[in-house]
Amino acid sequence: MNKDNSAIQLNPQQESAVQQIEGPVIIIAGPGSGKTRVITERIAHLINQGIKPKNILALTFTNKAANEMKQRVYNITNTQEAYSVWMGTFHSVFAKILRNESHSLGYEFNFTIYDNEDSVKIIRRIIKDRNLDKEHYNAKYIFSKISIMKNQLIDSKKYKLNYELMQNDKINKREKFFEIYQEYCELCAQSNSMDFDDLLINTYNLFSSNKEILKEYQELFKYILIDEYQDTNKVQDAIIQLLGQKYQNICIVGDDSQSIYSFRGANINNIFNFKLNYSNVREFKLEQNYRSTKNIVHAANTLINFNKQKIEKTIFSENEKGEPVQLIEYYNDRIEGDKTAEIIHRLISNQPATNHKHAILYRNNSQSKVLEDGLRRRGIKYKIYGGLSFYQRKEIKDIMAYFKLILNPDDNESLLRIINYPIRGIGSTTIDKVRNKATDEKKSIWNTLNDETFDEIQINAGTKNKLVIFKEIIKNLIKSDNNIFETAELLIETTGLVRKLKDDPTDENINRIENISELFNSLKLFSLKKNNNSLADFINEISLDETKEDKTNESKVSLMTIHQSKGLEFPYVYIVGLENGLFPSQRSIKVPNGVEEERRLLYVAITRASKKVTLSYSLNRFQFGTIQQSERSMFIDNIEHCLDKELKNEFENYSFFGKRKINKITIPKKINPTGLRKIANEKYQDKRNLKVGMKIKHNIFGYGNIQKIDNSDGNQKITVMFNEHGLKTLLTKFAKFEIIL
Repeated sequence: MNKDNSAIQLNPQQESAVQQIEGPVIIIAGPGSGKTRVITERIAHLINQGIKPKNILALTFTNKAANEMKQRVYNITNTQEAYSVWMGTFHSVFAKILRNESHSLGYEFNFTIYDNEDSVKIIRRIIKDRNLDKEHYNAKYIFSKISIMKNQLIDSKKYKLNYELMQNDKINKREKFFEIYQEYCELCAQSNSMDFDDLLINTYNLFSSNKEILKEYQELFKYILIDEYQDTNKVQDAIIQLLGQKYQNICIVGDDSQSIYSFRGANINNIFNFKLNYSNVREFKLEQNYRSTKNIVHAANTLINFNKQKIEKTIFSENEKGEPVQLIEYYNDRIEGDKTAEIIHRLISNQPATNHKHAILYRNNSQSKVLEDGLRRRGIKYKIYGGLSFYQRKEIKDIMAYFKLILNPDDNESLLRIINYPIRGIGSTTIDKVRNKATDEKKSIWNTLNDETFDEIQINAGTKNKLVIFKEIIKNLIKSDNNIFETAELLIETTGLVRKLKDDPTDENINRIENISELFNSLKLFSLKKNNNSLADFINEISLDETKEDKTNESKVSLMTIHQSKGLEFPYVYIVGLENGLFPSQRSIKVPNGVEEERRLLYVAITRASKKVTLSYSLNRFQFGTIQQSERSMFIDNIEHCLDKELKNEFENYSFFGKRKINKITIPKKINPTGLRKIANEKYQDKRNLKVGMKIKHNIFGYGNIQKIDNSDGNQKITVMFNEHGLKTLLTKFAKFEIIL
């Protein structure tokens, strides 16, 4: 090996992993352990040992990573042959193989690769042609489910024979899913096309059904290396086993403690079972973290050691000890967002142009709103990494369009956005007819809908009735424009917007519901803080405050979900919302091994930081404008002895219900305006003689039973077990519900 330009800087564990080129190898690479360098050095070492680059297959999860690795290998070996390594993503490499072998699968060489948007369009057309209910047959949901099935090696034939899957479809009123799946696959084949998942499943089918072709590629790929193996799914693992079964020179690199993508089909058992699938496996552990301080590494290790399902390892750091991981308790999520921004503002004020050194990480996108507000108030530049700012998200723009239409019914753009949202059977042909008439008569669309000449439009009676219903909804909303929160509640109730999202509980729709809840919280806070119920003023504030897209290279604070942070690093990391039900999520608690994956997610978040980690949680969180008590995350208990305790009892909080001492909190006084304090400090008890066991119906959370009534501080709180939303604590002064029995 050429030690002059490569291995001299490797530590003993790294060098051992690089040198072991024969037989099955597993490299457990902890965070910040120099994994990328080890992979590139290993490939370079193979080439320097006389192995032809074309006989090396290296699979990554991004093309960017593959291209960077190729360049690094070239820099080490200084030979153009380095570019002959088969290096790329699973999809890009397998697409190349499938083009070479397309005729064996019944495809032409020039087959088209459909992106996700193409696939959804095809499925949408199938649903339309079959006249299926769009509420139960949502095209994006159907495509997502087809993708999951393919990656579990369940084709349409196997699906039909699976009694449990077919029964679940029947229960969920999606009995036709199998037929859509089958027709979608047939249409793709007829079009000489494959989607992204087909690139995997067709490669598996090619190798598993044609021994001669498999043998050819086994001879070609004598040395196989796969990065991020903990993120592979069932079909990817199956393909690797087929390719590597002859020579078994397979090297997998990964970290079970960073397996966080089960919702995409990733199977952590692939890395756990590697030693079971191959004999004489050599294992190397890259345990030195070059990124983070000792205190950060210690906290991360302590946390992950609570997982039972793991590969034993001891990550360590020889960096400075650094500051302890800090924990801050806030009274509510509004204060958490504002105070986090204040901490960042204080640091960047002393170090100009260092915004980019700070990252705020959260479990769900809906949490970004209060953080954005806090940063904007202080003029701190920020960017939403891999996502849209709060008011640019579709579901928020939809509701804002309703609000704008309430204020200005002549707003054609807002009307066109929501006239058929949620879907109410008003198609594009009908909309075009109404719009054309409005244009001809030089009127707004709203005026045309309400004009005496409306009946002249050539529309069938059923569709005309749907337009009448739409008009009545908008008219009723206009009449209610005296309290922004009540208007929003009426909007949700009369349009069925949230109800329809709940009826199709995909991850995307659940996120949308959470974002809508966050908008409700903003409306409630605006009303209380400003002592202002004007919808116009709320819209005006948002319109003036919302930042435009900034394409400059200005230093900015990064905001992102923890999933989006994987592979990144920042000096200062703030992890917010550490509360049970949020982090770990409510859904994870119900899923086998779900809490362990959530713990791995926090492990990933903590190890993004090189200098300082700040954790925080709120005692109260707003949901649909209702204050609900929160419980700090179970994960904090896992690492409490690792956390900064110097701030205990140092600060005092002025709560909504009077003063009280709590630990680790500072509250900017401007968060508690006079109007909010006045309402909050008024003693309140519901006059309806509430009792434990009563059944109620909440306007957002639906039906539930009262479990507990608390009048201890003069502000009545009830704990309710809701049928669909679990346990919630409500303040009766704010909560809107009716007693059923």
